[in-house]
Amino acid sequence: MSSTLANQMPVPPVDMVMPAINTVVAIANFVLLGIVTVFIAREARRTRSWIPLLILLGAALASLQEPIYDIVGAVWYPEHATIAFNRAFNVSVPLWLIPGYAWYIGGLGNVMYRKMQSGVVHRPLWQYYFLFWLANFALEMPGLNLGIYRYYGDQPFRVLGFPLWMAVTNGLMPLMLGALFNALRDVLVGPAALLTVVLVPMVVGATQIAAGWPTWLALNSGGGPGATLVGALLSLGLALSVIYLLSKLGSGTPPVESLRG
Repeated sequence: MSSTLANQMPVPPVDMVMPAINTVVAIANFVLLGIVTVFIAREARRTRSWIPLLILLGAALASLQEPIYDIVGAVWYPEHATIAFNRAFNVSVPLWLIPGYAWYIGGLGNVMYRKMQSGVVHRPLWQYYFLFWLANFALEMPGLNLGIYRYYGDQPFRVLGFPLWMAVTNGLMPLMLGALFNALRDVLVGPAALLTVVLVPMVVGATQIAAGWPTWLALNSGGGPGATLVGALLSLGLALSVIYLLSKLGSGTPPVESLRG
């Protein structure tokens, strides 16, 4: 009888080779970031506030957390024929994740920040959440089907290689950012506004854990597809509970200007 315990963690596809199309995907993400940055810079100028641009910068900084989510969420980027901007936990993260985080989390986080400042009510908040699902789906589908990364293990609710449970957590992040910065708009003024850059990665990490932990545990428990299915449903329930609470928030009070130029 062996004293070695069974491995509960799914085995990543370490033989994957990064295709050359990865360069095109990187360029596309930087172009998208450039477009989003132009719109956010205009918003920052209109409101005479650095907060929108600082949210964008904080989202880019949050990309450093990616290896953590890749381990618990069973995501793999090819290590062969690739240059990683960040490697931790034996996960090599490609360069395009920086602009990807920035334009998706930072861009959509800015959308919700402005919406909540003007007073979001129950129905629009739900609509935005599921629109962010679609945005996450559109962000991930090209890379998945071009072979530049892969979800492995017993991923539940796969659609063309994309496990929909990922949209549950990823779609929640912009809403949480909008709610936090709306709540702190009277506090993040003057030099204190610079704290936005570190608050964004904290919100990203907290949101991923808050809604994702049941699926993470199921994926790395060795429980099989049944366990991950239950985990994903629990994650969805947690996310929807948070959205219900956020839908009760909102204010029509005009935003406070910060770091005036």
